[in-house]
Amino acid sequence: MNYTICYTSKAAPDIQTETLEQIFETTKKNNHDSGIQGILLYGMNTFLQVLEGDKEILIKLYEEVISKDPRHTDIYEIINRPSTMSVFSTYYSKFNIVTTSEELDRIKTYLKQHQINSTAGKINRLLNPFLL
Repeated sequence: MNYTICYTSKAAPDIQTETLEQIFETTKKNNHDSGIQGILLYGMNTFLQVLEGDKEILIKLYEEVISKDPRHTDIYEIINRPSTMSVFSTYYSKFNIVTTSEELDRIKTYLKQHQINSTAGKINRLLNPFLL
């Protein structure tokens, strides 16, 4: 892994369960086919996604697909930078709500590893709603 992007966004107000399932399936297939690893979480009408992989692929995906997708708004970029170590090497964009403290700790580890300012600490606190 040589690059990572992490962002949060708000789901469109009228988003349906079927649409969420479609997002999951498309994300899982496309990211797997492109060698992208990471995690996509949904909870309380909010998405949190971490992407790890080839820089050119990630930037193109983020700029041409994710940022233009009308199924979410208010995209807030947390991390967009080179990475020397993959935290999500066993994931291919798993889509879920974090249900264990171990899963939440993995995300916190990722944020700590890439902390370059106080934003990662603030996002760390925002993760608690994803933990059921």
